[in-house]
Amino acid sequence: MNYYVFKNKEEASKKAFELLKKYLTPTSTLGLATGSSPTALYKEMIKYYKDGFSYQNIETFNLDEYVAIDYNHKQSYHYFMNHHLFNHIDIKKENIHIPDASNKNLKKAIENYQNLLDNRQIDVQILGVGSNGHIGFNEPFTSFSTGVHKVNLNKETIKANSRFFDNDESLVPKYAVTMGIKDIMKAKIIILLAFGESKKNAIKKLLSDYEVTEEIPCTVLKQHPNVHIFVDEKANYKN
Repeated sequence: MNYYVFKNKEEASKKAFELLKKYLTPTSTLGLATGSSPTALYKEMIKYYKDGFSYQNIETFNLDEYVAIDYNHKQSYHYFMNHHLFNHIDIKKENIHIPDASNKNLKKAIENYQNLLDNRQIDVQILGVGSNGHIGFNEPFTSFSTGVHKVNLNKETIKANSRFFDNDESLVPKYAVTMGIKDIMKAKIIILLAFGESKKNAIKKLLSDYEVTEEIPCTVLKQHPNVHIFVDEKANYKN
């Protein structure tokens, strides 16, 4: 694994984008993440579009979505991606894939998303990491062989995400649909972003001699051949 430490999120994200740019072609397939970690990276992707790069034939797959949230809700991941990236570049709507977690026919929607992923090769997967080590919404003790699935969000994740819901845990959805760990691990290249003190412990377990265990989902990345980890000083486990 490759580990890079920068002063802050903005500097780390600029360097992460420089790496992404090396692998980015007009027909790349990208795996995308939500939450606070990738927002500065998405700003760099928008700047690249304004400088002349076209995303028209790029295809994207998002990691996850809350179950039964209105997609116009400001905390839905459909809304998030439109607001932070898609509305500002020239990507075709039909090339954007986000799990359908509307709850109308969740089993079928999960099957459809899995089928799409099984027939694509993600070139670069962008990841964040939870304070408990989750990647996507794959919570602790999720099997490494799991594909797309519905997950019960645990208390730690709900508490962490309540900052996006006026710090009211009761407003945070309790379920989500997420790419499985096996789907994430199929990507050719993984760029993981981690910022803030709360991420330090997960990064330590990922980069130290801590065992690969389903108890800490991010440790599976030790088994991937091409992982790049960008952190700020607060998330640096060596501090």
